[in-house]
Amino acid sequence: MELMKKIILSACFLSIVITVVDSIKPGEKFSQQLKMIFSLFFITGIMSVALKGGLSIDIPAYADLEYSDDYNSLEDAAGIALKSETEKNINAYIEDILLKNDVSFDKISSDVNIEEDNSIIINRIDYKGMEFEQAREIIINSVGDVEVNQIETNK
Repeated sequence: MELMKKIILSACFLSIVITVVDSIKPGEKFSQQLKMIFSLFFITGIMSVALKGGLSIDIPAYADLEYSDDYNSLEDAAGIALKSETEKNINAYIEDILLKNDVSFDKISSDVNIEEDNSIIINRIDYKGMEFEQAREIIINSVGDVEVNQIETNK
């Protein structure tokens, strides 16, 4: 509120000064140039007060705050669904690679992070089966340097 008072007072003062100076101008010959200079002076005066006062204009992502919780929960649900679907696709990809290399498994699961720039980081891949070392080597060769954990099988 204090910032708004400063801006209004600054605008009033600048308007009075411009009106006084405009009334004593030498003639109509310089009218357009003086109007441009006064306009720039006025805008600069208002902006300097606003910037010194720390004016920040924040445009909300959504207009009604009543729906902000719904929006956030919907965004979270979409993120969870995307992560789950990505993990399913990676699991299927790893399963296909292992089957092509004749490596058996009981279960494959993965844990991923989806970054702000939509890049996918595979945190780890869990392997449940009897051929862990061979599966680990194939997974690392296919996917890259990733943590591969063995899940104990029930014997």
